[in-house]
Amino acid sequence: MGAVPTSKDRFTALDTLAVVREIRALGRPRIDKAFDDGSGTGWVLTLKSPGSGRHDLKLIPGCFAAVGPSAEDRPENLGPMARELRRLLSGGILSAVADPAGERYLEFEVLRGNAEEPTRLAVELFGTGNLVVAQGTRIVAVAHARSWAHRTVRIGAEYQRPPTRPDPFACGAAEIASALLASRTDRATTLAARLSLGGPLAEELLARTGLDGTVPAADDAVPAAERLLPAMQGLLEEVGDRPRGFLYLRDGVTIDVEPFRAHRFAGGPEIREEEFSTFSEAADRYFREHRPAATLPDPSEARNAEIDRQIIQQTEAVAKFEAEIGRLRSEAEAILAHYAEAEGALSGLLASGTVTEEGVTVRLGERTVHLEGGRSVRESAQARFDAMKEVQSKLHGAREALAQTAEARSTVTAARMRPGRGPAPVRSRHFWFEPHRWFLSSEQAIVVGGRDASSNDRIVKRYLGAGDWYLHADLHGAPSIVVKHGAPGAPAVTEITLREAAQFGLAFSKAWRAGRASGDAYWVLPDQVSKGARAGEFVPKGGWMIQGTKHFFRDLPVELGIGEVRYESETLWSVAPPDSLRSRGVLRGLLTPGEERERPEIEVAVAGELGLPRSSLQALLPAGGIRFRRA
Repeated sequence: MGAVPTSKDRFTALDTLAVVREIRALGRPRIDKAFDDGSGTGWVLTLKSPGSGRHDLKLIPGCFAAVGPSAEDRPENLGPMARELRRLLSGGILSAVADPAGERYLEFEVLRGNAEEPTRLAVELFGTGNLVVAQGTRIVAVAHARSWAHRTVRIGAEYQRPPTRPDPFACGAAEIASALLASRTDRATTLAARLSLGGPLAEELLARTGLDGTVPAADDAVPAAERLLPAMQGLLEEVGDRPRGFLYLRDGVTIDVEPFRAHRFAGGPEIREEEFSTFSEAADRYFREHRPAATLPDPSEARNAEIDRQIIQQTEAVAKFEAEIGRLRSEAEAILAHYAEAEGALSGLLASGTVTEEGVTVRLGERTVHLEGGRSVRESAQARFDAMKEVQSKLHGAREALAQTAEARSTVTAARMRPGRGPAPVRSRHFWFEPHRWFLSSEQAIVVGGRDASSNDRIVKRYLGAGDWYLHADLHGAPSIVVKHGAPGAPAVTEITLREAAQFGLAFSKAWRAGRASGDAYWVLPDQVSKGARAGEFVPKGGWMIQGTKHFFRDLPVELGIGEVRYESETLWSVAPPDSLRSRGVLRGLLTPGEERERPEIEVAVAGELGLPRSSLQALLPAGGIRFRRA
C-alpha cells in the first residue's frame, strides 16, 4: 500500500449500503416534491415521514447519495428531469429500498395511488452515472439515454438492472482465495478489481490485516483469504444499521469520508478525524468539495459500445462453433462405438417402413443420432468428421476476429487512459537502435540486441566496434548483445552496465520461455568475436565464435521492467532491467515469465493498465508467457 491512501471521488459499495440503511430508518416516507440540486448534475427528493419529519434525499448519479434534514429554500425553476420526477413520483410512498448487494446501485420502490404495479427509481453511482424511472417493466424517464448490446436505457425500453457481480461481502474464505489464486496482478489490484471493492476499500482491508498489497495476489492466497474474511465482516459490523460518518482532513482540507473508523489513515501525518452522527452528513460535506466536474460525453464511449457489441457477437459465434464441433465429434464417435447397433437399427427401421425420406433417428449409447438415408453407417460417421473440419475452419476465423476486436478495444481504452485523452503524441524523430532489442543503461550507454538469427549477425557486423562489449547468455540461441561505448564526455561504462546488459540478454533467451528464475551470461571484447570456425566446426547463421576468456555473471534474475525513458528530447517506451529504468526514466511495472496460454489476456490487461496500444506492447516483450505487477 502506498504512503498516501487513495481519496475517493465517488461512493464505494459500503458507502452505498450505509445510505440505504439510513433511508430505511425513515420507515415509509411520502415523496413530496422533486428539485434540481443546483449544480446541474443531480436531483433532490423531499420526503415526509410521520415519525421523523421532513428530509431531503440527494441523488447525484455517478458520485454519491445522502439523506438529511430538509433545506428551507429550494429553486422553483425546474429542469426537465426534475419536472418528470415530480410528475411521476410526487405523492408516492417510498415503500422499499433494495439491498445493494455489493453494488453501487440504488433501487427504490414507490407506491402511488391505485397503480397496479410499483414505480421504480434507480440511481447508478458508478461510472458516469444515470437516473432511471420505470413503471411496471417499461422505462418512462431517464437522465441519459444509452444503449449496449445487452441492455438499452431509454424511454419505452424494458427496465433492466445493470449486470451484477458477486457480492464481495457475501464471499467465504474459499471464494476470496480462489479470486486471489486466479489473478496475475498484485494483491491490492486484485482486491480492488476482481473482488469489486475499489481502491479505498482494498487499502482499508490491507491496513487492517497487515498484508502487503504489492506482492502477487496468488502468493499465500489461502492464509491471506483467512485474514481478509474477518476484516471484511468487521467492516460490515461497523457500518451497522445506524451508520456514523467519519471525515478525514489534512491541513483543514477533507481527504476522505467513511461509514467506519478508517485504519488506513491511522498515524498519518497531520491527519485529523471528525465524527458525525450520520454517514450522510459527513458524505454531503465531503462531496460538496470533491464532486467531479460535469464533463461532455467521451466520444470513445460510443466506439467502445460498438466494439463491446462486436465482442459479444463474436464470443457467441465462437461458443456456437465449439458446441457444433462437440456435437459432431460425439455423434461420430457414438456411431463408430456402436457400429453393429447402428447397422441393425438402420436395417430394422428401413424394413418397418418408419423411415422418413431424410433418414432415421436412433439411440446409440448415451447419444441420439440421426442416420442419413442413402448412406451407410460408416459414411454417416465420415460425413460428421468432414463437417467438423469445415466448422473448425470457421472457428479459427471467429477466434482470429475476436482477438482483433479485443485488440481494438485495448487500443481505444489505452487512448482514453492517456493523459488528456488526446491522440498519441507524434514523434519528431526515430533512432537507429529502435528496430532492434534495446535499452539505455544506468550509465547512459546504448545496449542493442538481435531479434533473430539475421539481426544477430547484423548487430555484430554493423555495431560492434573498438571500445564496445559483446554479451551472450550461456544458452544456445540467445541473442547477441552489444554495449556501445559512451560518447566523449559521457560516463564511463562499468560493470553496472555490463551486468544490466547480461540480464537483458538472458531475459530474451530461451530462459524466459522455459520459465527459469535465473541464469548465466558472459561478456567479451570485440577482438574475441569472429565467424572463423575451427577445423571440422560450423558457425550457424546468427552464431559467433568466442576466443579467449569469457567473463561470466552468475545467477542473473530472469526479470524485466517496463516504463518510459527520455532520449534526446523524445519519450520512449522501453523494456529493460528494472534498475536501468529506475535510474534513467519511469518504471511502470515488473515482468517475469508466466503461463504462455494466458499471454493474450495479460497483454490486453497490461496494455490497458499502461495506456499503450497492444501492438506496441507486443513489440517490446520477450517470447513466452508473462506475469505483470505494478512497480
